[in-house]
Amino acid sequence: MLMLYICIADPSSTYIYLLMNSSFQKLPKKQRVKMKQNSINVHHVTSFPSSPFWCVFFLVLLCKTTTNALVKLPPNETIPAIIVFGDSIVDAGNNDDIMTTLARCNYPPYGIDFDGGIPTGRFSNGKVATDFIAEKFGIKPTIPAYRNPNLKPDDLLTGVTFASGGAGYVPFTTQLSGGIALSQQLKLFEQYIEKLKEMVGEERTTFIIKNSLFMVICGSNDITNTYFALPSVQYQYDVASFTTLLADNARSFAQKLYEYGARRIQVFGAPPVGCVPSQRTLAGGPTRNCVVRFNDATKLYNAKLAANLDSLSRTLGEKTIIYVDIYDSLFDIILDPQQYGFKVVDRGCCGTGLIEVTVLCNNFAADTIAAVKLPPNLIVPALIAFGDSIVDTGMNNNVKTVVKCDFHPYGIDFQGGVATGRFCDGRVPADLLAEELGIKSIVPAYLDPNLKSKDLLTGVSFASGGSGYDPITPKLVAVISLEDQLNYFEEYIEKVKNIVGEEKKDFILANSLFLLVAGSDDIANTYYTIHARPEYDIDSYTTLMSDSASEFVTKLYGYGVRRVAVFGAPPIGCVPSQRTLGGGIMRDCAETYNEAAKLFNSKLSPKLDLLRKTLPGIRPIYINIYDPLFDIIKNPANYGNTQRFISFKL
Repeated sequence: MLMLYICIADPSSTYIYLLMNSSFQKLPKKQRVKMKQNSINVHHVTSFPSSPFWCVFFLVLLCKTTTNALVKLPPNETIPAIIVFGDSIVDAGNNDDIMTTLARCNYPPYGIDFDGGIPTGRFSNGKVATDFIAEKFGIKPTIPAYRNPNLKPDDLLTGVTFASGGAGYVPFTTQLSGGIALSQQLKLFEQYIEKLKEMVGEERTTFIIKNSLFMVICGSNDITNTYFALPSVQYQYDVASFTTLLADNARSFAQKLYEYGARRIQVFGAPPVGCVPSQRTLAGGPTRNCVVRFNDATKLYNAKLAANLDSLSRTLGEKTIIYVDIYDSLFDIILDPQQYGFKVVDRGCCGTGLIEVTVLCNNFAADTIAAVKLPPNLIVPALIAFGDSIVDTGMNNNVKTVVKCDFHPYGIDFQGGVATGRFCDGRVPADLLAEELGIKSIVPAYLDPNLKSKDLLTGVSFASGGSGYDPITPKLVAVISLEDQLNYFEEYIEKVKNIVGEEKKDFILANSLFLLVAGSDDIANTYYTIHARPEYDIDSYTTLMSDSASEFVTKLYGYGVRRVAVFGAPPIGCVPSQRTLGGGIMRDCAETYNEAAKLFNSKLSPKLDLLRKTLPGIRPIYINIYDPLFDIIKNPANYGNTQRFISFKL
């Protein structure tokens, strides 16, 4: 079976910390000089004079070194505070108490190098870039999150961060992650201003806002998580128009800061997001190269952002805004790590290092001694699956149907070589994802006669091979329909309630990850092979399917479910059986089937978007598996496969 690792929430690229990494101090002097020379490019918006303030600012930004003397500003230049907006690159814990988002990092191994080894909510092993800058200016050692419950009045006077992991310039980006949108960050900033006025008065507040350093770091999530991850967005925008939208929104945000009285504003460009470990894994091919199209989109956005800020500054008539390019310096480090004292730049520093972010980064690397567990209130307690054979782990074993796989050679690569009923040689995607989340190594079938109470608490699969969104589909092969899967789910809820009580049961439902994988059998079997729906053309049939998917998610919501990942249909025309039946003498991919799958996917994604807007608190995510699978099928050699006809079960 062909399997994918799916990244549920990738808050942002965090390797901006390379600019501030303490290992810089250990480099030979010659290399340190080179790093200082190449580490950052600054586009001065309009013709900035040689201001002592800007010169000192960039001296601090260029490097983090241990020196005997503190960096001091000229007597006539002061920076009372540093105030930050943006995403996970500069989030210091604003997402910590937002239980509806996976984009938070207030648990080990995050924070292992922070003072006391405390996970603060920073998406880092220690400090973030803005902490280092504040320290070098002599303001304070760290910039706290505005929403930190332990925030003190002095913290307000010297600066806070409003940044939220998962945020973006496009509002939809933050809706996907469940973080704090830039518009909401501005509302929090308005609260901050009022608090300052109460503390120090109107005049001093105006001085603080005018003379403080404002930093805006955003855009990575828009490109990776919204544009390239969602076909519905790509259908509405091409790269050029989407990057224009980002740059325009960034300009508008900078202008709003100016209207609040800010006069020292730095807007950072996006880093080379295609080189983030998770993006290398998801889209970088078998050798996990940087994803060129992601990086090209980033460079296009950066060029437009720089031009927009230049135009804004000219319009305002004040030299108050600069664009800061971090792309080139980081890309140079990634391409030539040895010159900067780094050994590994293509992996993260937790788990496998291939895709782990937020909750997936829940273990130390293999060569560490201690095992790390998430705090009880911060884990994904269970993984629960519905759908068809892609996530069936044995539900059909005791059902009178021919659609079952509890015999050899199925299971030859499973532990002990046991045929478990999985439509696979080993584990299915639900198993692998549960293991990555640190829940358990396999997700058992709900009807498994050996099921134990602890299995219920950590998740089961209700999926049945041969099932589908169309009620006729499971009837054709006598398997368990989605409706009956929900009936079993109701039984499951009662059992969990009896084991742990009402309150804990509600917590499990609200915080567990639910997978819904169906649709392939509807298209391949019901519509095209058996022609069981002659009253529908393919357009109306795929509408029926997407409507059914939406209704199913709505029903899950009614049970208290809030985290749902809905998989699109794969390129089913390339399945070996469909090649044989509809691929002609050369057994090519059956284009009719693939076009139907793409049509269904294009309808499914907007349906989930609508649910997100209409059902408070739910976070349904559309998972596009069509494009990566199709690319593997068309270019198998790029992924280490020698056979062109790749076999994968549906």
